Amino acid sequence: MQTMSAPAAPTSTGDSAATLTVMPRSPGTVTAARIYHLAVALVGTAALLLSLYVSATSPVNGGALNGIIFTLSYFTVWSNIFALIINWSLFADPARDGRGFRWLRMTSLVMIVITGLIYAILLAPIANPCGLGVYTNLGFHYIVPWATLLGFLIFGPRPRFTWDLVPKMMLIPVLWLVYTLIHGALQSTPPGDKCVNTGLGSPQNWYPYPFIDLNYDGTGAPSPLIPGLTAPGYGGVAINIVGVIVLGLLFATIFLGLDRLLSRGQKPTPLPAGE
Repeated sequence: MQTMSAPAAPTSTGDSAATLTVMPRSPGTVTAARIYHLAVALVGTAALLLSLYVSATSPVNGGALNGIIFTLSYFTVWSNIFALIINWSLFADPARDGRGFRWLRMTSLVMIVITGLIYAILLAPIANPCGLGVYTNLGFHYIVPWATLLGFLIFGPRPRFTWDLVPKMMLIPVLWLVYTLIHGALQSTPPGDKCVNTGLGSPQNWYPYPFIDLNYDGTGAPSPLIPGLTAPGYGGVAINIVGVIVLGLLFATIFLGLDRLLSRGQKPTPLPAGE
């Protein structure tokens, strides 16, 4: 006669209704999760604060405000900020749940993993960090992305993901794209780069990444994300954006599958509206 393991017991998170949590469950695992998320949060917070300090004090950035605005315009920084929010919240409660948490958990996972991948594949070969930037680069592009992914795989909490979150997780990336295109359409003065001895730039249409730059390297088109698949100006940007959106939806689907697989098929507890 086949036996079935008992389902995981519901756990209570704050004022929320009891919710199913397969992982973490034991006191030892919960403690390990707290320590892990704290370590990731501290590394990421240190990298963010150090990056903002450099942006505010560098003599080639055109002043503190200008330097900080440009630093906060990078998708890397957005994804790290949301990953930090999640890691700090999981340090406080490793079994956290809630409608907003589920959405932000999937969103931050997709954003930070894409950040790590795109940097490693496309941007690392042309990057030239120096000074304190070596440490911020290490935190932003290597430690936080892969440590956040590893924390999800080891500690969860799970199950937490549902199919409706897959399209919803694109909200923040789309907001970043809209901001970036508007910011790029306006004339702005980009900071210089002391690593390669360039001073404050002249007013121009500035974009943070080659694949969204309408006139990257004077070619009249962005750098293609898919080799050979490009078009001039906004057409090329649109092609790259579609590629990024498809990649995001693919990763969201993968994370949902992993959430279900690692939960032994258990589905998240339905949450009342507004919770």
